[in-house]
Order: sequence, then C-alpha cells, then structure tokens
Amino acid sequence: MLHNHIFHAIGLMSGSSLDGLDICYVRFQYHDEKFEYEILQADCIEYTDAFRERLRNASDLSAFEFAKLHTELGNYFGKLSNNFIQIHKPEKIDFIASHGQTIFHQPSSGFTSQIGCGAQIAAQTNCKVVCDLRSGDVAYGGQGAPIVPVTEKYLFTDYKIFLNIGGIANIAFHDDEKVVAYDVCAANTLLNYLAQQKGLAYDEGGKLAKKGTIIYSLLDELNNIEFCKQTPPKSLGSEHIYSDWIPLFDKYDETIEDKLATAVEHIAMQVAKTVNSQILNLKSQILITGGGALNAFLVERIQHHSKIKAVVPDTLTVQYKEALAMAFIGLLRILEIPNCLASVTGAQKDVIGGAIYLP
Repeated sequence: MLHNHIFHAIGLMSGSSLDGLDICYVRFQYHDEKFEYEILQADCIEYTDAFRERLRNASDLSAFEFAKLHTELGNYFGKLSNNFIQIHKPEKIDFIASHGQTIFHQPSSGFTSQIGCGAQIAAQTNCKVVCDLRSGDVAYGGQGAPIVPVTEKYLFTDYKIFLNIGGIANIAFHDDEKVVAYDVCAANTLLNYLAQQKGLAYDEGGKLAKKGTIIYSLLDELNNIEFCKQTPPKSLGSEHIYSDWIPLFDKYDETIEDKLATAVEHIAMQVAKTVNSQILNLKSQILITGGGALNAFLVERIQHHSKIKAVVPDTLTVQYKEALAMAFIGLLRILEIPNCLASVTGAQKDVIGGAIYLP
C-alpha cells in the first residue's frame, strides 16, 4: 500500500524556548521498505516580545483566559501557515501537523497540555490537521515525551545517539532492540532567560558565556537538582525550569556572563554524564540539533566532557528537525502506525497518538 507513495506535509513546532513558530514543508516517500524525506521549504516566524510574554505567563491564566488563548493561538498558527503557503506556493499539502505550545506537562498527574486549537488551524487553512500528539501516550501511563525519537528511528538511521538542545535538552539512544530517550535538563529556556537580562534574545554562539567564569557553588546546586538525579523515563515542562532552575540563578549577584558560563557548564556536564553512562561503541557519534546546536561554546563544552564525537549537521536540519518530526509523527498517525514509543516514554504500549481535524 505504501510502496513509492508520496506525501506532502507541513510541520509546525513551537518549543519551550518560545523563539517562534517553526514551519517546515516536507516531502515523504516510502521506498525500498524505508521512509525518505526532503525538506522543501522552511521558515521561522519570531514571536513579538509581548506575545512571548503571553505564552510564558499562560500557566497563571484563569480557565476562561486559558481557553481563549488556546483558540487564539490556533487561529494565529493557521494564519501563519496561510502566509507560508502564499509565499512558497507548495504543490500539494496532504495535512498539517502541529505540536502546539506546551503550557502544562504533568504526566505524573495524568495530563499534558499543548495549546493551539487544531480546529482553528483546519478552518483557517482548509487542510487536514493532526494535533494533540502527546495525550494518547500519557493516557497509557507514559511521559508523553520525548516524541521525536520515533522520527530518528525511521529517518536518521545513520546515527544511534541524538541530542536535541531546545528549550529543554533531551537525548535518545537507539539500538536494534529498542529506543531509550528522555529529557536531560533545562537548556535554551534558561540560557535565553539570562541573555534577556542583557537586552538580548539569546547568547549568539555562546559568546557571552565564553567570557564568563564558572560559579562553582551554583554549578554544584544545579547538578544536584532532583530531576537531574532521577532515572528515566522522565520529562520536563517549562514550569519546572522556572520553579527549579531559575530561582537558583536569581540568588547570585555575579555577572550575567558568569551565570551563562555556569549554565553552559551545567548543561554540558549533564549531557556528558548521560552519554558516558551508556555502554556504547566509542566510535559512535552524537548528532546535535535544535537551536542550542548553533551555540558553538556549548557544543565545545559538551565535546570536552564527552567520550564520543559530537556532530552538528547542516543548518536546515539543525533548525527544523523538530518541525520535520511533527510532520512525520502526523504522517504515522494518518497511516495508523505507532508514533509514540513505549520504550521511550514508559507507557503501557506503543501508541498511535494525535487528534485529527478535517477541513
């Protein structure tokens, strides 16, 4: 049924770092018993500072305002998708898959919440929409995260270890038997919070951090955060970063450069500890993607602490791998192939996750 079948999809990704909406138009083909992909067009629409603050503070809204923002965000995503379509004029769109914006992630309490109403996106674009990708896994006792490893399993077969550095750093280990993946620690959400205190959206290339001096007492506190000592499966939400990581930095009066240097060292040490603890072929390589892969100083520190080579791919893959993943997860949902792996999330079984809205 799938042989040589071609699908065209748009993936939408809005991550915990709140940089903006990543939009990725991709062609998928099933050929020689494997999926192949090509990113045809991609773009990132940055949020305004005011809109970014609305999303950042969404967890404090009343139920009425929260529901209203859910609808407004879906409407906004639909309009941004239409703008993308008008500019790039894709030849065909079989569906749009949207991750939404995570506001609450509480799998231990049985729920996760990604806002951005899929019905609104479908109505705006007149396209089939796949959304709410995590809730099915959580309903079966899983963490609902990470969900990208299923994409790595099918599309990135040349690598066995994957690190994504977005708002949160997460890692995946693939072998012939199963895939194990989990969140490691706070990442760009924390780094951007610090850079913003210098009037910058982010620390480009890690240049500020490289000028700083590590605050070792703070580094020790960071490495002893309870989440960092937990065993997987485990996952983080943005609310945990604001409750567990950021208050530690706010206690110190040192310079932002010193705080950034300390944050980078913490992330690098946590990643390296995770990688080095695995029984791995030391000839393996770790593929690093996400916005943090463009932070040269952070990658340098990860390489310093790790026993294996760190590889940063082409810029398109670095920046849009997660949007690509959402499109592919949406494709698996439509094909009714499991798109959440129990070995990753701890769920009772592999789950076909996602709600579908028809235009």
